[in-house]
Amino acid sequence: MDYGISITRRFGALALALLLGLAFCGRAAAANSIEEARRHGKLVAGVNTDFPPFGYLDASGAQTGFDAEIADCLARAIFDGESRTEFVPVTTGARIPFLYSGFVDIIIATFTATEERRQVLELSDPYFLSGSLLLVRRDGPVKGLEDLQERAVGFIDGSVQAKDLELLAPKVKKVKFGTPGEAIGALKSSKIDAFCLDDILVLDLARQNPDLQAAGRPFIPRPYVIAVQKGDVSSIAWINKQLARMKSDGTYDRLWKKYFGEFEANLVKP
Repeated sequence: MDYGISITRRFGALALALLLGLAFCGRAAAANSIEEARRHGKLVAGVNTDFPPFGYLDASGAQTGFDAEIADCLARAIFDGESRTEFVPVTTGARIPFLYSGFVDIIIATFTATEERRQVLELSDPYFLSGSLLLVRRDGPVKGLEDLQERAVGFIDGSVQAKDLELLAPKVKKVKFGTPGEAIGALKSSKIDAFCLDDILVLDLARQNPDLQAAGRPFIPRPYVIAVQKGDVSSIAWINKQLARMKSDGTYDRLWKKYFGEFEANLVKP
């Protein structure tokens, strides 16, 4: 699959994107994202590059992952089977600013649906269901939520895990990180005792790191959704129609097996 990636020309404007995003967040969108994609000849999707199996770079440096392939399916539906997808790397905290700055047409980057986000975005039907889960050292002191009190626990800036920790383990010492890689380094060097992240990502990180393991059971499950600017209901209606088509024609099940087959017993399909 041939994915176009534009990175360098967009990272130079990251600071501006963050500022513009915060300024415009909450304003109704004038543009239809899908029509805009048709107009400029490609679907520009904000995706993760460090969250396997959802968004990551393969050995050749090409964007891949479950989210990336869902975005590519949407692009093929727009352009009569042609793969016209441009992937823009986004961090968890920069996803909404990138959307409102106009850098991307849609967000499909392990984006959890919350009521707060519904106030400023249009959100699609769920395409994945994920709870929070703890990643810990195999030889460490944490075996589950009950062991967290007053321990240092990492989370990704802008993620829902900060609120989950406040609710279920209010005495933890929360430590904010920009990327999973930073948190993994801190966990392995014992600077934190656990890393709280979405369950499928924790399971995949535990598979990649034999000295780490998932602890306890997932908690507070929430859906992943695709997001566009507030007011762009036409695009969301179209996206929902395409998601339903992917589930009915077998595309969704094929991608599910490809990326989550080994974890299927621990997951629930939306």
